[in-house]
Amino acid sequence: MVEAKSRKRFYFLVFIIPSFFLYSLFFIYPFLNGLYISLTNWDGLTPRAPISMDAAQFESKILYKLKKESDKQYLLSVYEKNTADSTYSRLSLTGSERRKVESVIGKTGYEPDRYRFVGLKNYLDIISGKVSDAFYPRSYDQSYFNISSAIPQRIEKKNFAKNFLSKIDESARTLFGRYYDDQGDFYVLKAEYSEFGYEDKIWLIPEFEMDQKISADSVSSFIAAVKKSAVEQNTAVLESSLTSFISEHSLSDASANNVRQGAEGLYALGELKVLFAEKWNSKGFDLGVVGFTIFFAFFSVIGINLLAFALALALDTGIRGQKVLRSIFFLPNVLSMVIVALIWKMLFFQMFPRITGIDQWLSDPAKTPWLIVLVAIWQGAGYYMIVYLAGLQNIPTDVVEAAKIDGASPWQRFVHITMPLLVPALTISFFLTIANALKSFDLIYAMTSGSAYTYGTVPLVLDIYFDAFARKQAGLATAKAMLLFFVIFIITGLQLYVMKKKEVEQ
Repeated sequence: MVEAKSRKRFYFLVFIIPSFFLYSLFFIYPFLNGLYISLTNWDGLTPRAPISMDAAQFESKILYKLKKESDKQYLLSVYEKNTADSTYSRLSLTGSERRKVESVIGKTGYEPDRYRFVGLKNYLDIISGKVSDAFYPRSYDQSYFNISSAIPQRIEKKNFAKNFLSKIDESARTLFGRYYDDQGDFYVLKAEYSEFGYEDKIWLIPEFEMDQKISADSVSSFIAAVKKSAVEQNTAVLESSLTSFISEHSLSDASANNVRQGAEGLYALGELKVLFAEKWNSKGFDLGVVGFTIFFAFFSVIGINLLAFALALALDTGIRGQKVLRSIFFLPNVLSMVIVALIWKMLFFQMFPRITGIDQWLSDPAKTPWLIVLVAIWQGAGYYMIVYLAGLQNIPTDVVEAAKIDGASPWQRFVHITMPLLVPALTISFFLTIANALKSFDLIYAMTSGSAYTYGTVPLVLDIYFDAFARKQAGLATAKAMLLFFVIFIITGLQLYVMKKKEVEQ
């Protein structure tokens, strides 16, 4: 019996209309709303319809600009005037009522200061790199000493020769050697040149320490003036500060002598401070948000798929304990990503330093990006191992046996039979790993504990999170999210197109 076309259309509409409604409600509407927010300067808190507003401003900017009397009456029904402080306050509203209020207020052209339409400004700022210096990869000058800081008590030799000693002449080396002793892996400041020792000579004079004739603020101001004259190498300012401090507080000869020794010692250190500030630096390179996102995505995708494929090949050989091993390898994927991050964080901070003798692991910016990739590979490989193993076990055994009979070597069977028939598994695995890597958030946030900018390990999703909730730039954050959506859509779309074409060609 042939079913009528009208009945087929009816069944089609019965299924498609609810599906389209749900799709519109949970994807199209939020997407379009997000697109609008990305074109504003919204801070994530300010509502489109003000909750409270000065009465004069509310009437002049909103109420009197409405042409329809019904719109005015509606606003007056949801806004209550408080004569005590001369404000209009919005009553509690439902979702539909709030949208109606926003629609009515929109007719007046009123926009809150932190919810204004700015057009493509957010997108242009992102593309041009105006959002932050750390958004795109960049090189920068890295300084190891701040001229306002205290002279370091000891300096690790590692990289010091390259970043400082190689840049100074013989006279500067002599100056450095006057203050520091070579002691194994460190240069150590000689005890007689301690900056704190010089300051103590001033702080411990009897007029302050016992008689309390001098205030702590006066001593602090004097020391600050001496340090300033030291970095400027201005002897006139030093002498002026000394004379003024000694005469103003009527210091004894012994106290005056101690103050002078301390001040002259601090002044002498100024020459070394200036030398450190000018020469102790190097060129640094920061991946930035975009660079780290690409770095993490590339190495985690390659690492996860290579390890998963290798494990699947090993388990497909029929080795003893295959089921147990498969469960063990898959177990990390069962754990929450946050739990995985906390476990590895504990290992990096507590166990690894004791085992290896290397103190810095996760806190070392040079190691942190690679360690995060390592943890991502460890956690994700088990899942994709199952995908590859399913693909390997679906390869017809008769095809493999025929190749063996024809004399094909194991490598030839792998290249010409296994890999072509495994393309569908490769397609889905690469699609999922690429999409997940570009959206990665929880692992990195949990492992770096909010210090991701310090370590240079901020992916785009984490940067969006900080923009929206820490910097109160929800409009900019939404614009970044929209760009990320299109990037993921394009990259995964191209990957699917290329690999699906390979499937067809096979």
